[in-house]
Amino acid sequence: MKPLKIVVISDTHGDKGIIQKIALQEYDADYYFHLGDSELFPSDIEPFVSVEGNRDYPGIYPKTRKIKTDYGSIFMEHGLKITSIGPNYAYAQDCLIYLFGHTHCHMVSNLDKNHYIANPGSLTRPRDGSSGTYLIITLDENGPQFNFKSANS
Repeated sequence: MKPLKIVVISDTHGDKGIIQKIALQEYDADYYFHLGDSELFPSDIEPFVSVEGNRDYPGIYPKTRKIKTDYGSIFMEHGLKITSIGPNYAYAQDCLIYLFGHTHCHMVSNLDKNHYIANPGSLTRPRDGSSGTYLIITLDENGPQFNFKSANS
């Protein structure tokens, strides 16, 4: 099986241009995930699939998504549960990778060899001192590799 390339963004807050820029830069990805607060319609964020953020139009996107790959499941939500409940919520989703946004701070945590939590940060309104970040996940039989990239790269 070939490795999967997954592009993950979040919290772009109405900036359609940055979404299109990342999609063009990462044209060879297998999956494109937006973790909410795009404040745009699905047709505006293609090829990304999204979950609903607290600033999105209610009901346009699902609150969560679970994507099954040959290498394990990926669970997506905006992040209101993980930020209030903690890592046990990630374990409860029975997934290899739990992705969330909301905090505007990029991070990855290896809970154990079968459970990872990651947040791509925000491309347009970072709160972590960065100039804006997104996440590339490479997934293969050896597990996931996480690479944060700058919005300006």
